[in-house]
Amino acid sequence: GAEALLPPGVYTLDDLKHYGRHKGWCPYFLARHMLAYANVIVYNYQYMLDPKVSGLVSRELERECIVVFDEAHNIDNVCIEALSVNLRRHTLDSAARSVAKLRNKVDEAKAKDAKRLTDEYNRLVQ
Repeated sequence: GAEALLPPGVYTLDDLKHYGRHKGWCPYFLARHMLAYANVIVYNYQYMLDPKVSGLVSRELERECIVVFDEAHNIDNVCIEALSVNLRRHTLDSAARSVAKLRNKVDEAKAKDAKRLTDEYNRLVQ
């Protein structure tokens, strides 16, 4: 909650663990909570670039903040990896079979509904 504020200072992961144990707070959620109050945050740039992680970890950052990437020569590979997906042929074949089964079920439902609608129409106009 709002009472989970750290005194001003510089904190390492070990500091957060120790402080969290002392206060009975989870160090992970304490660190996430404190993002809104921090002037400087140092963490792995994958937490900002990888959409699977950044939505959880980086969304608390201010819109108007300065981000400095250390080891930036790796950023292009990290972006490519974060936005890529690896699929095996077996997975694609299985997905195609599932789509075909789903298409058949939808066609069956449409035909059944069309027949019911036609039967009801014929019953009403007679």
